[in-house]
Amino acid sequence: MNGINKSNDTKLIKNASGDAILPVGDQPTLDYYNANAEQVFQAYEQVSGGVSDYFQASFWPGARILDVGAGSGRDLRKLLELGFNAYGVEPSDGLRQRAVATYPMLRDRLLAGGLPEAIDFYPGSFDGIVCSAVLMHIPHSQLFDALITLRKLLKDHGRMLLSIPAARPDVVAQRDPKGRLFETLQAEQLKLLCARLGLDCITEYHNDDAMGRAETSWTTLLFVKRASLGQPLDRIESVLRNDKKVATYKLALLRALCDLADKDDRAVTWLPTGQVAVTLQKIAEQWLLYYWPLVANQQLIPQMQGEASGKHKLAFREPLTQLIVEARARHQCTYEPQLLSLFMLEWKRGRLPESSKKLLSKTLSKIASTIVSGPVTYADDGTMFSYDKITRSVHVDAELWREFCLTGYWVRDSLLLRWAELVARFGATLNGVKIGHVMELLLQRPEIDREQYYPRKIFTAVEPLYCVWSDRPLTAKTLAMDHVLPFSIWLNNDLWNLQPSHCKVNGAKGDGVPSTRLLRSREQALVHNWRIAYNAEPHLFCFEVERALGGFNKRAWELQLFEHLRGKAEMAAYAARARVWDGV
Repeated sequence: MNGINKSNDTKLIKNASGDAILPVGDQPTLDYYNANAEQVFQAYEQVSGGVSDYFQASFWPGARILDVGAGSGRDLRKLLELGFNAYGVEPSDGLRQRAVATYPMLRDRLLAGGLPEAIDFYPGSFDGIVCSAVLMHIPHSQLFDALITLRKLLKDHGRMLLSIPAARPDVVAQRDPKGRLFETLQAEQLKLLCARLGLDCITEYHNDDAMGRAETSWTTLLFVKRASLGQPLDRIESVLRNDKKVATYKLALLRALCDLADKDDRAVTWLPTGQVAVTLQKIAEQWLLYYWPLVANQQLIPQMQGEASGKHKLAFREPLTQLIVEARARHQCTYEPQLLSLFMLEWKRGRLPESSKKLLSKTLSKIASTIVSGPVTYADDGTMFSYDKITRSVHVDAELWREFCLTGYWVRDSLLLRWAELVARFGATLNGVKIGHVMELLLQRPEIDREQYYPRKIFTAVEPLYCVWSDRPLTAKTLAMDHVLPFSIWLNNDLWNLQPSHCKVNGAKGDGVPSTRLLRSREQALVHNWRIAYNAEPHLFCFEVERALGGFNKRAWELQLFEHLRGKAEMAAYAARARVWDGV
């Protein structure tokens, strides 16, 4: 069939029976559709209308259309009836086989395939794409890759018709009563991400559920692919997908830039050359956090090709191992992430012994040289980054940095999975080096409770003490340390992000992000508590603020930090899908 990739490098791998072995978005969801294929097929066949009402208004006559997640083939047949040159892909073998058996016309048109990446057509094969009731079944960490796949399949100026649930009251903890994944995806969030991928929303529809389910409604969005997508995102994607990787260094650098982009514009220097400068030291410190759990693990977790056999070795494994061994001996602790938490607190408070300071300096120096000689030099054939020896900073194109700021939330999830898959390949000959375990290590963070010990100690000693959100008096019994920016979103245990709150108020806030109105009304209380923390732990407080703001201005840090907090809260509410909390 014209447009199908028959090369050996295909992403759609077929087994002996010809069925597809697919990297599916969510296995329990796919299992449900396979186990209940007949029931689902009959239910879908009884439905009319829905997204198909918009086909003729969305696509020009005779256009080549791909239906992604074609299910029973109902919409695919409708496209063919309307005169479109239509094809479909469906990951459920049960649904696909039932559809083809019932409608032989679909035999060469409904193929095995699905998101995020297992669609076996050449890039630019289609004038239009239909993707109805599919994206909510894609795990959030795979959404970026799924949209990239859809964008690649479209021709320039091609159109994409997407439908997502606007309301689904029977979903609990991202699962419906049947166990299917239903990720919350707001239309505005999807439009923002698609815009950054070169897909502009030109029409929006709202309609009731075609299957008649009460309180369920849908939003349908029509996108058009811009003829010219800004190169920055393509370059990030190129490194993620195509760059040769004999070590995890390139992925670590991209992850560091994603994490640093979460902080603030003041964390980088904007240059008149159209670039930004990111201090090499900041990137090296991020790498220390990433690689500590991997190196501390009892089982060798290889980070380079050939490291499992002893042929090659992680460039900074030796000094980092020495740093970890010394920390273990000093704290009589081998448990992670407890050990990393203890070390980080010592470092932030300026309490490291002299021998550890020297080892830390040696480790960071070796990490820094690895960053420069490795990914900075070779990413995207050496054209993506540059290094300034005078300022000891990595230069990044400003447009590329904006992409890290705007899409880093999604890029990070994608590259962590690729990192885990790469390490599993490096350690294929070793027992215990599995993708799941590597992911656990990559996601490991210092312990929340341990890092809350110092702020709790600071505020317990304050009398009188009041809840930052309600002004209720606090005692040691009612005191709760609240993450102003929820830890579940920003993974931030810094002193400035921990505020004294009444335990009941803290429970009501949960993982909510304070609204702009609430933050402005509580500015004086927030700043008052910051000053208490600063006076009690000046070294620790300054260490953390410097890394958030790119410096510590003694004359203006309160205003700068408040504006930073307010900006991050806005981003969390809009870009990270956080619930907005307006107080009690």
